[in-house]
Amino acid sequence: MERPTIRRRTVLTAGAGLAAFAALGHRTAGAAPGDEPPTAEINQRLTRLFGDYADTAGAWTGADSAYSVPLPDGRTAWLYSDTFLGTVNPDGSRPLDSPFIHNSIIVQDGGRLTTITGGTSAAPTSLVAPAGADESKTWYWFGDGTVEGRRLRVLLLEFEKTGDGPFDFAYRRTAIASFALPEVRLETITPLPDPAPDLPLHWASAVVEQPDHTYVFGVEDRQAEKYAHLARVRPGRLTQDPWQYFTGDGWSADPTASARILAGVSNEFSMTRHRGGWLLITGDARQPLSADIVGYRSRSLTGGFGEPIKLYSTPETGGNVFTYNAKAHPQLTRDETVVITYNVNSFESDDLYADARLYRPRYVNVSFS
Repeated sequence: MERPTIRRRTVLTAGAGLAAFAALGHRTAGAAPGDEPPTAEINQRLTRLFGDYADTAGAWTGADSAYSVPLPDGRTAWLYSDTFLGTVNPDGSRPLDSPFIHNSIIVQDGGRLTTITGGTSAAPTSLVAPAGADESKTWYWFGDGTVEGRRLRVLLLEFEKTGDGPFDFAYRRTAIASFALPEVRLETITPLPDPAPDLPLHWASAVVEQPDHTYVFGVEDRQAEKYAHLARVRPGRLTQDPWQYFTGDGWSADPTASARILAGVSNEFSMTRHRGGWLLITGDARQPLSADIVGYRSRSLTGGFGEPIKLYSTPETGGNVFTYNAKAHPQLTRDETVVITYNVNSFESDDLYADARLYRPRYVNVSFS
């Protein structure tokens, strides 16, 4: 994964602010032949909605991942991984004793936001945690999710700390959390079959519902090299039926037969209907910590991707600050405008306390001609 585990520090330094980012709007390059390049601008509505909530609600003050799942009653579940809770100081800094957990959900009901965690309001904990685990050593990060009947299914990635460094952690397994709706109450955790130990497949990158199957994209994460994979299961049977894995020319029940369908993706990405085909949106992982967000067009979910189209370059990237895990939100797409989020973080943990606005998702409209 691109994110380090955040550690509390006691010396504060200046963090990157949202103001410079919000002032930007620019034309991107790299469109397909015959197309005008896409244009990008800040989504002011979502930026204000989540920014005001983080600064004033005394609940959620920032997080990463930012998957979104439309719920049957018109609400939206925003799925987050590492999350800061609590308050923001008048000067925009984050208190050093801010609660920090590994996953949470914000339920959006129009302009109203509600944070859901585990534990109590006085002592919040991660919404989902491995049974009996010490979360300083073992935890779940959220992947994408979907709704099956009256259940919200969320893919979970279990990680384990392997050392004292910010990137010293390792993937262990994938599971699925089931939440009862409409209350978004955790009911069960269903483990997925583990592939071979030498095949680091994280089945949580993106979920696409189609009439014939539920399709789940995963990442083969080999650190500097990352490859997209594809699995499927019958609709509504994500936790009940055996999965099938795309082999390059067919489907197999053997997860070790899964084929690479695209190189250079980030751990989190999206697959969206676009112009009669599909558009995969991802941070450009062909180079370490790239600032570029790119799109790949394909006629099929199983691959045949063209050359990447540059959609946006994140202005925060530089120095200690890095951006990661860009993705689209299909339910927010209007005409030729796609809403994209990405995450912002820093290699220096002090930055996340000096400026609470730094460690929050960003919201961008990318418009195609």
